[in-house]
Amino acid sequence: MASGYQLVSDVVTGGARWVTRSGIHLDRVASPWLIRRFVDPDATFGFVDPANPIPTGAVPFAIPGAPVGPHDTDGSAFRKILRFYDVQRPELDRMAEVVEVGIAIATGKAPEKARADVLAHGAALAAFAEAVMILRHGDDHAVLQDSAVYYDALYLTLWSAYGLDAPALPADIVERLGVLRSAAEWRTVLPAWEETAHA
Repeated sequence: MASGYQLVSDVVTGGARWVTRSGIHLDRVASPWLIRRFVDPDATFGFVDPANPIPTGAVPFAIPGAPVGPHDTDGSAFRKILRFYDVQRPELDRMAEVVEVGIAIATGKAPEKARADVLAHGAALAAFAEAVMILRHGDDHAVLQDSAVYYDALYLTLWSAYGLDAPALPADIVERLGVLRSAAEWRTVLPAWEETAHA
């Protein structure tokens, strides 16, 4: 495991049932990824119609009125989760910027000033999110499962560039991949995404 890597799973009772609105897209896909990877590794997710009440005992997120609300002028739900659960990793802060650029692009707004790499990642994320939403329309669990590998790859890319514990990467792609593979036990850090419980 990478030095300094730490889950904050003690913040939430492990294996909580997290709930957001159905019809997930971009921020409400990135947020479950963040929750599963850095807040509650045993989390399960449910999706509710906005007119229906939140199930008893569930942890709502990205829903108006929830402790971690939807994206707005205070930032993305992704960024709000980082703040609420005090997850402090520079690569995740950069990932929040990418998500927010993706949201801006997906909603037809001009992205705020951002670094060129963040703009590029945000544009790619917006395009990916649209494609998955079209391909898996109506199946939020499939959207999560199919998107996990993309968010894992984005995280590793940003970790290798901004993470405090990231290794120095050689210019050669083959050597670089070898360093990334040996830098951490990624099957432990980013285990396969399996969604077993459905709403």
